[in-house]
Amino acid sequence: MYNKLLSGVIFVGAIKLKDLSYSYDGKNKVLSEINFNLRKDKTLSIIGTSNSGKTTLLKILNGELEYQGEVYINGILVNSNNFGALRRCIAVVYRDSSFITDKVKDELRYSLENINLSPKEITKRINGINEYFNINRILNKAIDSLSINDKTLVKILSYAIMEPSYIAIDDLLIDLNTRTKILLLNYLNSKKITLINVTSDMEDVLYTDYVLCLYNGIDAIDGKSLEVLKNEKILKRLGLSLPFMIDLSIQLELYGLINRVYLNKEAMVKNLWK
Repeated sequence: MYNKLLSGVIFVGAIKLKDLSYSYDGKNKVLSEINFNLRKDKTLSIIGTSNSGKTTLLKILNGELEYQGEVYINGILVNSNNFGALRRCIAVVYRDSSFITDKVKDELRYSLENINLSPKEITKRINGINEYFNINRILNKAIDSLSINDKTLVKILSYAIMEPSYIAIDDLLIDLNTRTKILLLNYLNSKKITLINVTSDMEDVLYTDYVLCLYNGIDAIDGKSLEVLKNEKILKRLGLSLPFMIDLSIQLELYGLINRVYLNKEAMVKNLWK
């Protein structure tokens, strides 16, 4: 039923999961022998239906749960002695993560003060965020007064501004409009921050290079995003729907109207009307 698409090559500067398992009571496994490698220069979406183990995996990366197996961050095996240092490499932002302060600028400043940056560097990074995202209009506003789009952006940026090697977000892209998503992805790329995107929105998978699909705690299918999404029958059996353009492309291919998958509606229409 399942298909493995990603090679087993190990890359320096990567997150590697080896035989990773977790159970709440020692019997019922939430994750079962997950093996996966994420290159530092690639982005990842983690998908799966409810209770598939997505958030549990993030909690393990965040050091919240004891597990069986091995986790490597940037080529170093994580253990109780070095996790404090490696923790600086990865930031995990949950959907229900709370804000620490009331105002946007204070929230960004708090994150940087928490890692003991100098006042000069703090000002530099906040100014950089402001210039990149043009958020001067909200910098001095109360967080509770913001739109969902802006509030979610501030939540993510309060972690990204610390410039970790990796940032893992738990179903947050869904709350951002398209323009903000693209800005955020470009910003993370410019800072060489690798995105791990846990999502319930299959459309957001198209923003990342690779996909890891969990099903009942196992790695059901993984690989390059487009290659995984072409596995229509497998994904539907796993309870997942395809992004609209992928689904439409597959259906039109069956009728011989197009000969490849299109991610862009305008490009597809242009091809159809040649």
